[in-house]
Order: sequence, then C-alpha cells, then structure tokens
Amino acid sequence: MKKLIFGRCYSFYGDADHQVWLAECLALYADAGDLDPQVEVCIVRASSAGTPCAINPRAHRKFKHGMLTSFPSLDVYWAWLGNGRLKVEVVFRVRRGFKDRIKKLLSMEYASDVEYFEQLLHEFVLVPSTYFFKDVALMHAACMTVDGGAFLLAGTGGAGKSAAMLALRRHDRIGFVCDDIAVISAATPSVYANLAWPKIYGYDCVGNALKSELLAGRGWVDRAHFHIKNWINPSSTRRKIRPDHLYQQIESVSAPITCLYYVVRENVPNISMSCLDPADSVEMMVAVMSAEYSIFHDHLYWERYNALATARTAMLTMDEVVTNWRNVLSVSLASVRCIKLSVPFDMDHIAYRSRMAEILIAAAEPRV
Repeated sequence: MKKLIFGRCYSFYGDADHQVWLAECLALYADAGDLDPQVEVCIVRASSAGTPCAINPRAHRKFKHGMLTSFPSLDVYWAWLGNGRLKVEVVFRVRRGFKDRIKKLLSMEYASDVEYFEQLLHEFVLVPSTYFFKDVALMHAACMTVDGGAFLLAGTGGAGKSAAMLALRRHDRIGFVCDDIAVISAATPSVYANLAWPKIYGYDCVGNALKSELLAGRGWVDRAHFHIKNWINPSSTRRKIRPDHLYQQIESVSAPITCLYYVVRENVPNISMSCLDPADSVEMMVAVMSAEYSIFHDHLYWERYNALATARTAMLTMDEVVTNWRNVLSVSLASVRCIKLSVPFDMDHIAYRSRMAEILIAAAEPRV
C-alpha cells in the first residue's frame, strides 16, 4: 500500500491483520500510484536492527546507522537506506491479557483494536517521521479550511482548538485538515493533511447531537463506559472517530494557510482579538511542541548522549529539529495573518463554540 502523506510517498507493509487496519486508518489519504516510496513503514514481529552500539537507557538503542525508540505499546526502529529512503520498522505489542482488559476499562477511551492501532501509528510513527526531513515543521494546532483556505487554531492542550472546529463541522464551507498536530510545508505557506482520528471529549458533546453520532454502532459496554465516566468527569472520557464521519469535506493532501489563530486562555471578560507578531508565533509554537511531544523528544536527547558516549554520529538530535522548525515556520508564517484570541478562563462551553464559529466564518469573508 502506498499513500501520499505529508508531501511524501509512504509505503506500508504488514501481515494480513495489520493490512486490514492500515486500510481503515489510511483510507482518507490520497493514493501514491506509481511513485517511488520515500518512507517505508514495515510492521514486523521482530526488528532486523541487529546488535546495538549502546543502550542508554533501556528504552533507547543506538545503532551504527539508526536508532530504536521503545514506547510502552510499541518499538520503532529508524534507519536510512542507501537510496535515501527512511526505513521504519514497527513492532506492536498486542493487547490480549487480563491486565490489558482492565486497563481498557479504566482508560478514558475504551478503544477498539483499530482505534488503538490508528493512534499508535500516527502518534509514534507518522508524525515523528517528519522530524527526519528539513522541509516540514510541526505545530500543535487544529486546522480546517474555509472555502479552501486553511485556518490554523494553535494553542496548548485544553485551550479549545478542537471544540472550535467541532462547532463548524457541518458547515458546507468547512473542510477538515487536522485535529491536533499540523505539518507545515516550507516550500509554500501550506499545511499538509494529518488525518489522525479526532479525539472527542465528553464536554464536547454538551448541547448538541454529537454524542449519539460518537456512540453509534458501539457495544453496550462501550456506551456504558462512556456514560459512567462522562458523568464522573467529562474531561476524563473521550472517543475517536474517523474525520469523514464528522466533517462534510476532507482535505486529503494539503491546503494554503490563510490565517493563524493562537487560542490563549487569559484573565479577560470576553473573547478578544489582537495581532500577534509572526516571530513570537514561531517561538510559542516551538515551546508548545517541545512539551507536547516530549515522549519522543526524550529519545532524541538519549540519541545524542549515546552518540557522544560511543564517539559516533547521532542519527538526529533535538537541537537539529528545533533549528529546522524555526526556519520552516519563520518562512511559512512570514506572509500569514497571525492573531491572538484571548479567551476567558471559564467561559461557558456552548457560548465559546458559538462565538468561535462566528469569528472564524467572519474572518473568511472578503475584506473590503
């Protein structure tokens, strides 16, 4: 299977079960046709990496031409092939034991196997793969298009990015680009589609029919789990859903950036807007991303440590990544409107969604 993802041709290999899950998780990305793969993702039962040069700590392995990053649910081996392709070998740990069932009941999602697989694939394989290329950068941002132009909604977790997008999900002028992590192109001020499945929290279901859509087709245990945890704490329960089940239009490749909104919770009486310097926007992006993806960033620091300890060259370091992010974002945002949206701390959720919908649609109208 070959798909166009983040401006590159990705090829995917795996056994029959994984091929079924891959087909579901990657269905919305454009097919790559006869293009030669630039990233090869192989789902294997054991890595072919061989003997490492160093293991410090146990979760990270340094190899002569690559590295292995170990996470609680999977191991990922990264290496450059001789033809310039990025090779990614993924070993998933199957959820089958009694402890895994208990964890599933106690979790906020009660994720099905394909939902679990989709999240791991995007968060620990596809998004980190962009770190190895110099022409893209990441933003912690949701993104939609209004009449084809991309509007980025950036901010920290819980700022209200996804909630604002959900308020417009049935609008016929709206297209989905990404829900959480935006991949920005350096060639033009555009954002690539990141079709990871949106995560919908219990509080997002207040005051509309989203809950019935979210729970449609799920088993009684799944539904009971949602209702009980949502009654206890709406912010501690969520479900994932394919973006085409939420939005009328899906941008499967990329879209030009029209505007960047930075959603900031502040001590203000009402939502207010002010201009934000692009240079400040870049630094805010770097700060947020550095914190949001720390589980992968730790491995880049360990890779540098192991390289220094063994007098070898690191495959990739966090310093290189941050430098690249700054360069790409500075170029991409130079001609883009950057606006800070100051939002009251405890603004009513329904009122927030309504006001944000008004702001985003109004911003897309032609300016006289």
